Amino acid sequence: MKGISLFIFVFLSSILSAQIIDEYPFEDIYELCGEESIQLNTPEGYDVIFWYELPFIPEENPLIHTTGTLTVDINSIWSDVDYIAWEGTDGTSLFYDTIQIVYLDFPVAQIDIENYSTDRVTMCVTDEDITLNATTQNSTDTYEWFLNGISTGITTSQINVLQTEYNLNDENYYYVEVTNTCGTEQSDEVSVIINECNCDFIIPNVFTPDGDGKNDLFPEGDIERTLETNINCSATKYLLRVYDRIGRTVYKSEEYNQPWNGKRRKSNADCKEGVYFYRLEFILNEFTNQDSIKVKSGAVSIFRED
Repeated sequence: MKGISLFIFVFLSSILSAQIIDEYPFEDIYELCGEESIQLNTPEGYDVIFWYELPFIPEENPLIHTTGTLTVDINSIWSDVDYIAWEGTDGTSLFYDTIQIVYLDFPVAQIDIENYSTDRVTMCVTDEDITLNATTQNSTDTYEWFLNGISTGITTSQINVLQTEYNLNDENYYYVEVTNTCGTEQSDEVSVIINECNCDFIIPNVFTPDGDGKNDLFPEGDIERTLETNINCSATKYLLRVYDRIGRTVYKSEEYNQPWNGKRRKSNADCKEGVYFYRLEFILNEFTNQDSIKVKSGAVSIFRED
């Protein structure tokens, strides 16, 4: 175990203290991560060599270096220099270059839920949207947001929950990956439960099962529920039983949310126009405080258009 720990320590140390080596002609910008250092070399055969800081202001005792190699890291006296200039000659020609060294932190991936101090939030789909912010330490960081393990395709530093393809009446898990030159870091997940709230179930007292696609079913005339239909939440579920005037069962749903089409359950024959009686057991939304079982009984009339 001691040998493994030592190996991990040496491995991590080597990552954090890696060195970049380059030779003239130099890149315009070098990005160093953490404790990385850079060794800048002058090619063989160059005699007179100068390294100096820019802007070069003699009155401020600028940094000057006169050997063929310059090594810089975050702890170096050169780390606060805006630009480094290099001059060298091969005895015939004079060569000049400028270098900028940028020091980056390894990416830090954290999510802040705006206006909340927790990592788990419950909201209604009709509430004001919630914003998730990715914290960052580097201006060059890039982002990729994930929802329930799948990329959302959103690459900004923040997202609005209700603008993603969330699961309704369910818990949704968000995390972000932050990337820069130094690597990629994944945040912890935050959870947002998005529920339908204020569900309503308005039971009609008449329907017209004539096959015209309008009001053909009871208790909901439209299979696709919207805020305008008499059942306004997809989470609402019900069981239905229908009786004729003398108490015989003419319809009984075997599963949740099977509306009556105005036919007898065994013969599949059209029921006659008239009044029928129903018993409904329903739950408005089992995922919220509207999760109690309700029972309603009443009468519904069938009308058929000629």
